Amino acid sequence: MSAALAAYSREMGDIPKRRRIEYACLAAVLLLAAGLRLWRLEDNGFGTAYYAAGVRSALQGGSLFFFNAFDPAGFVSLDKPPLAFWIQAAFAWLLGFSGWTIHLPQALAGVGSVAILYRLVRKPFGAPAGLIAALLLAITPVMVAVDRSNNTDSWLVFFLLLAAWAALRGRGLALVLSMALLGIAFNVKMLAALVCGPALLFAWLVASGGFDWWRRLGWMTAAGATLAVVALSWPLAFDLTPKDSRPYAGSTTGNSMLELVVVHNGLERFVRKRPMPQIQQQTVTPQRFELYDSVPTGPLRLAAPTLASQFAWFLPLAVLGLVLVRRRDRTWPSLALWGAWALTYGVVYSAAGGIFHIYYLSTLAPPFAALAAIGAVQLWRRGPGWLAAGLGAAALWQGYVLGAGALGWQTPWMTAPIAVVLVAAVTLWRDKRPPALVGGAALLVLPLAWALSPIFAAGNLTLPSASLPRWLGISDGRGPILSRNWAALSEDPKLVEFLSSHRGQARFLMATPTALLAAPIIIGTGQPVMAMGGFSGRDPILSVEAFAEMARRGDVRYVLLGGRSRGPNELAHWVATNGTPVDEAEWRSLSADGRWPIRLYELKVAD
Repeated sequence: MSAALAAYSREMGDIPKRRRIEYACLAAVLLLAAGLRLWRLEDNGFGTAYYAAGVRSALQGGSLFFFNAFDPAGFVSLDKPPLAFWIQAAFAWLLGFSGWTIHLPQALAGVGSVAILYRLVRKPFGAPAGLIAALLLAITPVMVAVDRSNNTDSWLVFFLLLAAWAALRGRGLALVLSMALLGIAFNVKMLAALVCGPALLFAWLVASGGFDWWRRLGWMTAAGATLAVVALSWPLAFDLTPKDSRPYAGSTTGNSMLELVVVHNGLERFVRKRPMPQIQQQTVTPQRFELYDSVPTGPLRLAAPTLASQFAWFLPLAVLGLVLVRRRDRTWPSLALWGAWALTYGVVYSAAGGIFHIYYLSTLAPPFAALAAIGAVQLWRRGPGWLAAGLGAAALWQGYVLGAGALGWQTPWMTAPIAVVLVAAVTLWRDKRPPALVGGAALLVLPLAWALSPIFAAGNLTLPSASLPRWLGISDGRGPILSRNWAALSEDPKLVEFLSSHRGQARFLMATPTALLAAPIIIGTGQPVMAMGGFSGRDPILSVEAFAEMARRGDVRYVLLGGRSRGPNELAHWVATNGTPVDEAEWRSLSADGRWPIRLYELKVAD
């Protein structure tokens, strides 16, 4: 043992001091990233209950696991691909099902993404750029919020970074591997992953300068075929399975996973123009509840403080990183990758007129962190004048994001970091190092404050975001739905107790119009609960006649109506007509909290 320790000490002594410092800094950055993602993670409960219910169901059978079922009966599937939920289910199987175990994988994926980005930036631009890029990604507010959730975007970013690593190698098989990893990312979030495809291909084309065009075309053909096989393998397996042997494909009208790819997880999110849906609150004083951030589309959309505060605190440095680097063979592929990555996602999100949420911006975090780090190092190397201009521009930009946003100038003390940066920038003309370090540290204050906010004020756990105003108790202008977490109306222990004791021989513990009402019951009991209309109540899974036959057979005894169903109400009308309302005193212990009313019915249908 002592000999081994002595050999290790000699080996460490041979490592140059600069490399040891680099490793120590990297360890500190990774520790910071882990702390931001793991600290008080248990406070988030089950996060997005819809996804947590799917994981609880997946643990109850191989078919439920493979087909990504929402409920233990395999009635309907989740409306996302399965890979991220398979990973969550694996952690829950090993560590036990709980909110913490299904959130842990995303936190680890976030730390892994920080490490991968460090490696990608360090190789062409050096250790300082790699460390800065890793630090900026570690404290990017939207990344912290997403990595602390059970949404799938953490794994999307992780696999996209792995695909970028392969593409930058510039070899033929490396492109095939990159497209295989992109196909895996497709099975995390479908078309949202393919937006990165042009950037990966562009980076590979630049990196593969030694190939003639015929060889490039050959490798691109092989890579395209690999992408198609990997990406479509699960959706095709789902669709080719007989419909009575698998769940209904959630959030579709034709019970097809390929339809889900193209429509709900494609056109409805990025192309189709639709008015922002709003919900009317059931209170004495009417109030409009917005479900999406209503930031107007257009070329300046991502510069709006509401969005920019999530990922773009260092935008001026990122722009300078893209334009100041001298084009060399060693650095040009990386610049092509990060520039094209930022451009493709930026264009898509700027024009997305359908379903758009703030947490989608997590896919912009890696290129912005990489380019900002590259810009910071280039400014340092060009001298005090350039460094002063760059830091000053970044400080002014952060002032705009802070002052023009919901926080405004309500907290004057928050301007202190910007003042420090500007003073440091002026003094850079005499000695660039100490003021630059002070100014650079000051530039980290605001994004770090935003990054801390999901720890202490998580907001809507289904739609994760960061918000310093929310943490400070100040309205951020996004409305109550997006700025706070709301317990599901069915999340009532007395309801669960009543259903469990009165279920009888019914196959389903309960039926509801939407998955939003069914999810808490599935999480709490692990029993089948029917979401008659899928996630939002719009899926045409059951006809009235089919549901009436299930009720006649005794498959369903209790139905909970109400909530935020946006679908047709034929089934609800049939239940209300043919069912008997159950006295609320028997099953309800929680008030409606001024929101949408719910009512429990017992079905007693004569033959």
